[in-house]
Amino acid sequence: MLSTAIHFTGNCNEAISFYKEILGAEIKDIAYFKDAPADSGMEGLELPPDFVMHSEILIFGTTIVMTDGAEEKPMGDHVSLFIKKETVDEVTVIYNKLLEGGTIIEPLAPAFWAAMYGMVKDRFGITWQVMTQE
Repeated sequence: MLSTAIHFTGNCNEAISFYKEILGAEIKDIAYFKDAPADSGMEGLELPPDFVMHSEILIFGTTIVMTDGAEEKPMGDHVSLFIKKETVDEVTVIYNKLLEGGTIIEPLAPAFWAAMYGMVKDRFGITWQVMTQE
């Protein structure tokens, strides 16, 4: 599955409510930074507990991933492409291929919300997130 991911800087909940009201968006999943376990590596980020760590909403049959990012992003860097696959092997292959000539944003590793997750900026400057919940 390929989705678009939009990174907000503190107003993700507001955006979700807005899209729900005007577009009939359906909330499929939502988790907040306050939900992160104490040993998750998130504790050093010092983000407000009500910031959205990860959400998935359905708009007109398309899944949009939305989050409150950990830092301000330059204009144009608020959107990334989000790939969700069935297996760790599939995610690993895709991540490594996207990384060729690119840069690591988040190393590919298990996370408390996913069996495997990583983020990379490809050689064209496009940001990709890949994950599996295998």
